[in-house]
Amino acid sequence: MLYLASQFLWFLVAAFVLGFVMGWVSHEGGKHEGGKARLWGGVTVWVAVLWACGAVLTWFQFLNGVPATWVETALLFAAVYFAGCVLASLICSALAPAFEPATAEAIASPIPVAAPVLATEQPLAATPPAVEGEADIPGQRPAGLAAARDGKADDLKLIKGIGRQNEGRLHGLGIWHFEQVAAWTPENVEWVGSYLAFPGRIEREAWIDQARALAAGTETEFAARAKAGLVASSRDDGSLGRGNVATLSGDSFEGERPNNTLIEARGGKPDDLTLIKGVGPAIAGDLNRLGIWHFTQIATLRDTEIRYISAYVGFPGRGIAENWREDADILANGGETAHSRAVKAGRKKPGN
Repeated sequence: MLYLASQFLWFLVAAFVLGFVMGWVSHEGGKHEGGKARLWGGVTVWVAVLWACGAVLTWFQFLNGVPATWVETALLFAAVYFAGCVLASLICSALAPAFEPATAEAIASPIPVAAPVLATEQPLAATPPAVEGEADIPGQRPAGLAAARDGKADDLKLIKGIGRQNEGRLHGLGIWHFEQVAAWTPENVEWVGSYLAFPGRIEREAWIDQARALAAGTETEFAARAKAGLVASSRDDGSLGRGNVATLSGDSFEGERPNNTLIEARGGKPDDLTLIKGVGPAIAGDLNRLGIWHFTQIATLRDTEIRYISAYVGFPGRGIAENWREDADILANGGETAHSRAVKAGRKKPGN
């Protein structure tokens, strides 16, 4: 090998330098406890085993002639390269700071640290508050925010078709900003339309197009009229959120507030009010908030009370036009209507 070393001296120097550089780089990128390089990783061990096998073949002259020369040359270059790696590792270890026991404990038992949340950020609510019968509503519920960003909700009533009641319902779903409505997919539109009990209305009134324009800072003709106070259903600044529904529970509606309301359902088991034609999940939720939980309550309402609850849920006159009281009377006595049978059979969506 001395002969080979003399013949390839400069090549060997180059191999040593290359090994030194690689050892230094690999040490910096692969430190572990104590700042020591992992010299004896799986690949290194196998290379060492192969080198030893080659040395045995040439030392005991199992190989002779040209093959032996080639193997000896490869062994020499490999040894010089490895020596450069070892020297670099030793120098890096000597320069590295002493390893502290506290650091070892931290490595052994890492403590997860939560990423900081900016004060202006609002976490997304994967399922802001659950909606009764949500799984049965066709389409996909849009993602919502737990609260408006920076505590400032957009005035969704600037979108034609969204009044105080619908704005409150949307806030209850975590929808606070124009850009959220603008991002709805067709599946989201189907879900929200069914939830609000007017499938197809969102498409007909172009909510998404209006929301995109408003999100971009463009004022629509309807938004201009709403801001001027010319649209009765849009007369507040949109800051009340879900509370909009509660603030409308006084005497501001047509008719007379029912006097048979309940704080909660009897026995904790409300009737499925969506079996009444024209009552979707959102309207059923509003009726529950008003204190209407059972078919018997609706069946015994007077005309003036029917007009009140119709206005309360955002559809003046609907209760009388769609015979809510008559349907409720049939259902309260264990009967079925054509609508309730179709809903139970899945042939019809609640609210249609």
